[in-house]
Amino acid sequence: METVTDKKNLLASLQEAFVQRGLHEHVRRRKAMELLSGKGLPTIKSEEYRFTPVTRALEGKVNLSQLHSVSQVTGTIELIPELPCNRIVFVNGVHAPEASSILDMNLSVTLKESEESSADHDPFDLLNQAFAAQVVHLQIGENVALQHPVAFVYYFDSPSFVFANPRWKFTTGPGCKLAVLEYTIARTEGYFNNKRSHIEVGENTDLSFVMIQQGGKEEILVNNARVDLAKSSQVSCYTCTLEGRMIRNNLTLVLNGEGIDAHLHGAYLVSGNNLVDNHTVVDHRKPNSHSNELYKGVMSDQAKAVFNGKIFVRPDAQKTNAFQSNRNILLSDTSTIHTKPQLEIWADDVKCSHGCTTGQLDEEALFYLRSRGIEKDAARGMLLTAFASETLEGMKDETLRSFILDQILKKLHPTNPS
Repeated sequence: METVTDKKNLLASLQEAFVQRGLHEHVRRRKAMELLSGKGLPTIKSEEYRFTPVTRALEGKVNLSQLHSVSQVTGTIELIPELPCNRIVFVNGVHAPEASSILDMNLSVTLKESEESSADHDPFDLLNQAFAAQVVHLQIGENVALQHPVAFVYYFDSPSFVFANPRWKFTTGPGCKLAVLEYTIARTEGYFNNKRSHIEVGENTDLSFVMIQQGGKEEILVNNARVDLAKSSQVSCYTCTLEGRMIRNNLTLVLNGEGIDAHLHGAYLVSGNNLVDNHTVVDHRKPNSHSNELYKGVMSDQAKAVFNGKIFVRPDAQKTNAFQSNRNILLSDTSTIHTKPQLEIWADDVKCSHGCTTGQLDEEALFYLRSRGIEKDAARGMLLTAFASETLEGMKDETLRSFILDQILKKLHPTNPS
């Protein structure tokens, strides 16, 4: 049950700004704000957010006078020069067509209204729908294989704290093949990226969805992402978290047909006083489908991490195979992990398992490497990189995989010259 924050300043101020900007005149936005007002912003008394005080972190930071703040792109927005992409750019949360570029001509981009709100939506999803300027809707037709990845770029550049609510949706026809990439370029430290994404995958479609989270050091991110899968489709989701003050990922996969193959991979490397919270849902609704989930984390200093993975197997989802694993390494006595894998099964002919492990670095393996003349820091970095990189083994794009591995290595062993 969600609990309304005791402090008036954040939610009440958002409600006032909502009316002052005239957003209440839009029916769907008004309904979203009404639902949010009824639920309240989550606090540490809210079960789903009890380890992740996003509301508290935002209080006193969201400057409502800057809700219109938009600046121009002042630098390059290429992530990997060797990987040309279709680019959909959001500048301080607002879609920027002039900074975007489309390489595949069979990719359609339009602006549309958001879908109808419902009471079971996450509070921050409702907040996004209330304030989002528009929904960027991408679409491809039947049997389309995109030649280039579709990259959603979140670009932040403002002298004041940014309150951003980007929202996009991607719909594919049957028989397609595509890769979707998200990343952030932050030329300012203070911002709240409250994003929402929704991918509707057609039958027999192959999707790769990669989220690289490496924004500013003071970034506060709430990532509501949903993927709906049709019959005989395949999806591989990769969530790689490398930087950010407080990050909450809500990733939901809904398996709406038979013969679906779904994989979720996550690597989170948390240091300092940062916090990363991964909430995943895999919802099996039809028979004869498979899902596999592997999340691995490395925590150091006073860092905190949360993993809450839910697998639902509905009564009609017989012959389901579903597996989930969460593994963690704590590098200090002051780092923390809260892990809670969950299975809810209403079918009787299934194979499902889940598990979690938390421990420290393998001292025997470290000793072995040092006995071969490898310095302690280098040996430690090698072991941690090997641990985290397992989550990337199925990534098909070698250029993107090499880039992420390089970022992981720099994060885990910053003194390494490579």
